Amino acid sequence: MPKKWWKYLAVLAAAVLAVTLSVTVGSAGPRYHSTPDAEEHEEVVAKPASLTGSCGVERWSVKTGTDADAGLINLQSTTATTIASLTAIPAPGTLPANNRVKPTETTVYRLSATLTQYKLEADSDYHLVLDDKAGHTMIAEIPDPACLGAGSPLLSSVQKARGQFDAKYTATGSFQTANVPVTVTGVGFFDFQHGQTGVAPNGIELHSVLDVQFASGTGGSVSVTNPGSQTGTAGTAASLPISATDTASGTLSYTATGLPPGLAINSGSGLISGTPSTAGTYSPTVTAHDSTGPSGSASFTWTINPAGACTPAQLLGNPGFETGTAAPWTSGSGVISNNTSEPARTGSWDAWLDGYGSTHTDTLSQSVTIPASCTTANFSFYLHIDTAETTTGTAYDKLTVQAGSTTLATYSNLNKNTGYAQKSFSLSSYAGQTVTLKFTGTEDSTLQTSFAIDDTAVNIS
Repeated sequence: MPKKWWKYLAVLAAAVLAVTLSVTVGSAGPRYHSTPDAEEHEEVVAKPASLTGSCGVERWSVKTGTDADAGLINLQSTTATTIASLTAIPAPGTLPANNRVKPTETTVYRLSATLTQYKLEADSDYHLVLDDKAGHTMIAEIPDPACLGAGSPLLSSVQKARGQFDAKYTATGSFQTANVPVTVTGVGFFDFQHGQTGVAPNGIELHSVLDVQFASGTGGSVSVTNPGSQTGTAGTAASLPISATDTASGTLSYTATGLPPGLAINSGSGLISGTPSTAGTYSPTVTAHDSTGPSGSASFTWTINPAGACTPAQLLGNPGFETGTAAPWTSGSGVISNNTSEPARTGSWDAWLDGYGSTHTDTLSQSVTIPASCTTANFSFYLHIDTAETTTGTAYDKLTVQAGSTTLATYSNLNKNTGYAQKSFSLSSYAGQTVTLKFTGTEDSTLQTSFAIDDTAVNIS
């Protein structure tokens, strides 16, 4: 064969090989999109239902909540943070394809920043560049819901976030400038770095974004009601509602830091609940965020006692009778009084037994349960006795104080005094029991004696 024919055959073989390779690459799974992003080459797979017709590949199950660890994402709690705090987290040495880097990638974060730029990526993500105006930037991405598996726990929130963004902007394949305040909530995620616009030094992102709120500039403020100091016991369920006053026009959501381990706040209702696991004294801060930008916070202490320990407390309900009614006390008619003839020791109300000057009996009682773990239980009250009796030797009118069937003390017209005097009795022997504390006042047929009781208490420790 002439030499020139070998040359022609070599050229033909090369052409056939090129066509074969082209067909093979074009029909395989992952491919590079025909119009890749300017700042990166995005590996994608075909997904006709998505906005660009493609979805991503790299760590895609972790990005979209279909990975093996998706059930570990704590969607019941949101951690308030900043770009500076997230970018300071050390980058992991390796990035598993189908597992999460804990705890960062199992945490839902919320941060406020400036949305500087945005665009539609080849994998159908909305790429958001966030800037804290202090030299820190990071990326947040809202995937196309069509690229999430139906079983993803993130699906409904991603659909909402995508709708929130679409209501404000129309993303295209080129970066557009926004420069607006924004509050973004999303799952922590470490991405491979390949020159993305706005990428953080450690590659951290919020991906998937679950909520995005744009400041409206309508003003208003948020104020959180401080719940005061709290106590609890390790291993015992706890529940604490948080409330806030909001004069802005948006929707409130809640976050908390510093809670005792085992407790979490519901981002929608503000209810803190769970079972504390570790004894100690904690200093939580709860924050209520209005979706238009304003927020308010309150800090308090929460003491968790060891399991089996006594939680110091005062057990009596309505101890000073200041509700103006007896409950949870049980009393005779007219006993709870704000009559200035027998004034209260503190406040406006007291319990006034007898004082009729005729044969009469008044009662006042309440049951309490003394925890078995408490070694000290003390019953106290303040008593004032006023009488028209003149005798110095006969007890005509009496007040009996009982704990169950045991008489703790008996007072009478002989114990009259000009003011209130505190009386105190140990109830430690009733630990682990429910006991009824009862006052019974009795008068004879003439000359009144009044027994005024105020500021009762059963203190345990």
